[in-house]
Amino acid sequence: MRILDPLLRLPRWLLTALCVAAILYLTLAPHPLPDNDISFWEHTDKIVHAIMFGGLYFCAWFDIWRNKKAPLNLRLLLATGVTLFGGVIELLQRAMQQGRGAEWADLAADAAGALLGALIF
Repeated sequence: MRILDPLLRLPRWLLTALCVAAILYLTLAPHPLPDNDISFWEHTDKIVHAIMFGGLYFCAWFDIWRNKKAPLNLRLLLATGVTLFGGVIELLQRAMQQGRGAEWADLAADAAGALLGALIF
């Protein structure tokens, strides 16, 4: 437990709040990252979505675990909530009309990341 001690001393829900804030910024800002000449393969953004939402699942699960307020059988419910959050973001992207498109494939990647998070953590 010594490795986790600094994390256990953080304010409640700080990790989840920071992760949610980062995801909101990265998914809703018109140009969240500076332009660069790095070329990625097609659908790289889907992998990034899966990583972001897997990370959100991990942060939320860690916060629940360290507060000892939820049983382990809450995994699927938490993964569903994380996926629904991804769906809300896709709807916001469509409504905001700032050049960010709402895609079913992004939502599928969000769900995959949340479910992988549930399986791994």
